[in-house]
Amino acid sequence: MNGARQVRLVAAREIRERSRSGGFLASVVLMVLGVAAAIVLPAVLDTGGAKDVGVTGRTPSQLPALVRAQGEAVGTTVRIHSYESRTAGEQAVRDGEVDVLVIDGQRLEWRKRADEQLRAVVSGAIQLVAIRERATAAGISPEDLSALLAPVPITNVELGIVEGRSPDDETAAFVMTLVLFGAIATYGAMVLSGVVEEKSSRTVEVLLARMPARNLLAGKIAGIGLLGLAQIALIGVVALVAKATVAEVDLPAVRAAVIVWAVVWFILGFALYATVFGALGSLASRSEDAQSIAGPVTVVLVVGFLASFAAIGSASTTWARLVSWFPAWAPFAMPNRIAMGAATWWDPVVAVVLTLVAIAGLVILGGRVYSGAILHTGATLKLRDAWQGKTATAHPITETDARRVDTAPRPVAPEQPATSSPRSDRRVQGVLLGIALVVAAAVYLISRDAVIAIAVGAGAFAIGTRTARARSDAIRRHSARQRP
Repeated sequence: MNGARQVRLVAAREIRERSRSGGFLASVVLMVLGVAAAIVLPAVLDTGGAKDVGVTGRTPSQLPALVRAQGEAVGTTVRIHSYESRTAGEQAVRDGEVDVLVIDGQRLEWRKRADEQLRAVVSGAIQLVAIRERATAAGISPEDLSALLAPVPITNVELGIVEGRSPDDETAAFVMTLVLFGAIATYGAMVLSGVVEEKSSRTVEVLLARMPARNLLAGKIAGIGLLGLAQIALIGVVALVAKATVAEVDLPAVRAAVIVWAVVWFILGFALYATVFGALGSLASRSEDAQSIAGPVTVVLVVGFLASFAAIGSASTTWARLVSWFPAWAPFAMPNRIAMGAATWWDPVVAVVLTLVAIAGLVILGGRVYSGAILHTGATLKLRDAWQGKTATAHPITETDARRVDTAPRPVAPEQPATSSPRSDRRVQGVLLGIALVVAAAVYLISRDAVIAIAVGAGAFAIGTRTARARSDAIRRHSARQRP
């Protein structure tokens, strides 16, 4: 069996096993429902901007029709309710039956704070009634008055934050960065956990009897990557169907070339990070240890995500170009620059070449680490030892040794002392959350952009959590080494 067939078999196995997992299916269903609800619910819950206006007292006969006309001009449906007395109208306002009460065609009464748009609509209608009455008194014909009051056409232009790009491009860049980060982080972590699970369950020993370790790792990465690409495609189809079902929803227009580049960068970014996560996962025998080992890589991932957000508003600068060339951050930053129209034709080519070179190097390095560490059990193996092939087995195991091991009683490992209590963990999480909120508030005060502030705050919280966990694991390992 050649290497390509082995990789295909492992990839098919990953797709088959993971697609049958209840947790994976539940996550897909929840994500699909979330996307559909985010698109459909706002349109379903939107009542069309309908407003209720009550009138009482000496109301000009033309006022109700003019209020409706003014509302239609700004896209608001206005319903008129007449009340015989001021008391009845005010009670309707207090009960929420109407949004505003017009008394004698001049006084506006609100339940709480005035609705600025509705106030402009009603006030404009009242002013128009007064102008018509004065024009009639002055002998101006209705035709001449209509010509005088004919509205002047006004063109609205949305400049955006980058010259030559619309807000739709900026929104598309923001959404792409979020989706690419979430997909690469999620499926990269799936590779990490998959390697640890197969190692702890000894499944990998059976597989390695049939194929080299490099082919096993490549098949796992390919299978999970195809599964992730299929899930993203499914979400895209659901979004398009929801958009076709609800015509009123306003989704950002995205060029076909931008979508193609987003798919390309998902494949490249996933291949890069999945190779690293797979190699690092082989060093550990437990999921907790694997998360600690992968902490620095996660920090690099989060920093690239935040840098890509910052590059949206400065896509043409030199530092944004350098960020988009750096292989670890290119999967997030380069699609942004393409969507914003700031990338030249050779910018993506340079970034793709550099990323492919990085992936090739990581495949060689990661394959060697994976091959040297995947059969190791027990304590977490150091990266240097895995590179040199120094595993726990120092000499070949003979048949007599294996029989002796099978018949000997299994030693019970002493319980590791807890290095932190749940209370202290919650205290650390609270401190980190407070720091993240302070960072987000500072970023908001500087940028006046809530989205960027939330993203930076979330990134700060993620980095702090990873750092605290790595420190706790380091203390635990040090304590274990110090024990007799």
